[in-house]
Amino acid sequence: MSTAAPKSVPLSIEDLVISVYCALDDALAEAGIVAQDGKLIPRRGPPPEVDDREVLCLAVLQELLDFESDHAFYSWFQVHPTLRELFPRRLSRPNWADRRALLTPLMERLCGAFCALAGEESPPFSSSIPIRSTSAARFAPGSRSAWAVSPGPAIAAR
Repeated sequence: MSTAAPKSVPLSIEDLVISVYCALDDALAEAGIVAQDGKLIPRRGPPPEVDDREVLCLAVLQELLDFESDHAFYSWFQVHPTLRELFPRRLSRPNWADRRALLTPLMERLCGAFCALAGEESPPFSSSIPIRSTSAARFAPGSRSAWAVSPGPAIAAR
């Protein structure tokens, strides 16, 4: 019997996206955070064209893939064929930065849920990219407990 560590099997970008999305869905449920009309953080206005869960998934991917900036990640995301297929609706560059900034406190809160799910003391990622947004400050988080969880539109269709 071999005592060598098993070889890691690289994930395709599609498998990574689906894994992150499912892990986020589990972490949201663990944290008691639910969405209504595509919004994880209550705010005025119609449902967003791009679901908050999709933006959150992309923000986690940005961290896991170690992009140095929002700009570098956004540029890569815009031209990657698999990501274009998985996320057919895209935000403009400024809207991406604003939504990512808006959801950063939620991502930080989910780190605890990831730890609880994995039985670990530290989360699998932490945001290392400084978040600056003037418009995200307009939105104040409210009670999330009355919202219902459902899969995001693009990933759920897979």
